[in-house]
Amino acid sequence: MQLHLVGGFLGSGKTTAIVQAAKILMAAGNKVGVVTNDQGKYLVDSAFIHLSDLPAVEVGGGCFCCNYTDLNDQLRNLIREAKPDVVFAESVGSCADIVATVVKPLLALGDEHTQPSSFSVFVDSRLYLHYLLGESLPFSEDVVYIFEKQIEEASLLVINKVDLLDNAQLTLLEDQLAAQPAASPYRFQNSLVEASVKGWVSQIQGPGEYAPGDSLDLDYERYGRGEAQMAWLDEKLVLSIQEGDARLVVIDFFQGLLDRLAHDHVGIGHIKFILGYGGTSVKISFTGVADVNWQTNIPAMPLGEVHLLVNARVETRAQSLRQSFLDALHACQSEYHISFCEEAVSFFHPGMPQPTHRMP
Repeated sequence: MQLHLVGGFLGSGKTTAIVQAAKILMAAGNKVGVVTNDQGKYLVDSAFIHLSDLPAVEVGGGCFCCNYTDLNDQLRNLIREAKPDVVFAESVGSCADIVATVVKPLLALGDEHTQPSSFSVFVDSRLYLHYLLGESLPFSEDVVYIFEKQIEEASLLVINKVDLLDNAQLTLLEDQLAAQPAASPYRFQNSLVEASVKGWVSQIQGPGEYAPGDSLDLDYERYGRGEAQMAWLDEKLVLSIQEGDARLVVIDFFQGLLDRLAHDHVGIGHIKFILGYGGTSVKISFTGVADVNWQTNIPAMPLGEVHLLVNARVETRAQSLRQSFLDALHACQSEYHISFCEEAVSFFHPGMPQPTHRMP
C-alpha cells in the first residue's frame, strides 16, 4: 500500500486534486482511501469526498501532529475496512512541520502499511506569484510565516490553479522560479483537468523520488501565533425559501458575507460551502484571491429548503467572523422574507500546536 501525505495552505486546492487523483487510480483498478484533517468539525472536505463515494476517515479537533495517535488509529481503521491500495492523507491548511511530527514518527513507529511514500505541498499559483514578487499577501506576517514554512518543507511543490493565471502571469511565475536558488522540485497543475493530475499521480507513485526530506527549523511561538490569528467557523444551516428565486437568495447571502469581510480588510484563508438542494449537492469555495466567476457554480433552485455546510477560515476574531455571517443572513432574511435554522455552530481560534512527537 502507498500512503501519500498532502499539505499546503488553506484554499490551495488539495481536496479537489485528491478526489481527481482517486478517480484516476480507481479507473486503473486501484482501491483508494482518504484521511481528512481539520481543527474543527462538520468538515466540508469530508462531505465532498463522501459525495465522490470514496472511503474516508477524519481526524478532527486538531492537526495531524497534535493528534498523531488518532491519525494512526484512523489509518489502521481505513486499511482494515477498505483495504486500499493507495491512501491520501490531507493535513489541515494551517499546519506546518509535517516531516518532523508526522512523517518521521510514521516511519519510526509505524508498520509497513503506514510508511509514507510521498509528501506533496500545494500552493495557489496566484498567491505564490505575489509572494515571489515581494508583494503583500492578504495575511499578517505570522500567518505568512506558516505559508513560507509549508513551501520550504515540500518534497514536491504542486503549484496549483495555474488555469487562473493569464499567459503573462504564467511566464512571470516561470521567470521568478528560474531566478530562485535550488529548492524542492515543483510542477504546475490544474487539478480540474484529469491529464494534469495524472502527471502528479505518476510522479508520486515513483520509487521514492519525492519521499519526505529534512525536518524544518521552525519557530513554534511564531507558528502558534499565526494559527491563533485565524478564526474558524463551522456551521450546519438550513434556509427555507418560499418566495422568489432560491438561487438569488444564496448568491446574495454569499456576496453579503464576502462584502462584509472585505469591508473589514480581513484575509480569507478559505470559505467553503456544501450546498444541498433537491437531492443534489455542490461545493462552492472562496479564497483570499477573488474568483469573479463563482456565481456560475450555483445551480438553479426555484423554491424550498437549501442545506448549507459551512467551513470558514479567516484572519479575524472568531466572534467578528460569526457576526459577519449572522449579519449576512439577517440581511437576506429582511430582503427575501426567508427563515433559517442553525443546526450546529462552532467558532473558535486554534490553540498552540503541541505535537505528540517531534523528531529531528
